[in-house]
Amino acid sequence: MDGREFTLGIDKLSPEDQEYLKDWKPASATSFSGKKEDLTIGPPPSRLQLADFYKKHVDYDGLPIVSSEKVPDKALLEARKIVAMMVAKNPRMIDKLVKNKVRVAIMASTEMTTDIPEHSDLTPKDYWDKRARGVGATHARPATSGAEENLLNLPGDRYKGENIFLHEFAHTLHLMAMVDMDPGFDAKLKKTYEKAIAAGLWKGTYAASDYKEYFAEGVQSWFNANMESKIPNGIHNEINTHKELEKYDPELYALIAEWLPAP
Repeated sequence: MDGREFTLGIDKLSPEDQEYLKDWKPASATSFSGKKEDLTIGPPPSRLQLADFYKKHVDYDGLPIVSSEKVPDKALLEARKIVAMMVAKNPRMIDKLVKNKVRVAIMASTEMTTDIPEHSDLTPKDYWDKRARGVGATHARPATSGAEENLLNLPGDRYKGENIFLHEFAHTLHLMAMVDMDPGFDAKLKKTYEKAIAAGLWKGTYAASDYKEYFAEGVQSWFNANMESKIPNGIHNEINTHKELEKYDPELYALIAEWLPAP
């Protein structure tokens, strides 16, 4: 890679990537962006001024999706597909992310959270590297991350059965787009969260931690991308699907419905 952008033709990919891309279809991005799909994978454009760690890049309507050379192309494309799906109802959210200089960073299965340049100062390092396989973007650290093994459902995924990148991108849409587009969004979300907790909902789950996790966990269930536990285990309970969320917490369901497409 010499700094020039290049296109990977289907015949230049590994056999595994060729098989993946053969049937890969974007989540109807063209239908709402009005732009031709560009699945070019190459080095990050110099205009992005990203750390040298990043060697691969694919674009989604101006949002950079990047990784080191260790990450297979199909992991970047899977993250791109999830982004397209989540913003399908309100593509203007991408404009806000781009304005806030957000980028999506994908970790290889052998990389750790603090290998990502924007997250390299997280402390304690051992805690973050052991626990996190994805982090949401903030103004201080404008990278949202996900992990190869979770995106591609590989053996050894410590969060098998749920989509961690989707959870972290939900945080990113919330904190880096929705609050800019609707200054009253946070107050509305907090009120919905407080009402749910007062009613005894989400007891013994991660969603009860705070209003931000309440939203992100709700989005996972909205997209049928969460885990289930018949008895609350500190992280999950029996609610993990779109239909279950609608019945269990209709106010959270209605709030999410204002922004995100039905699965």
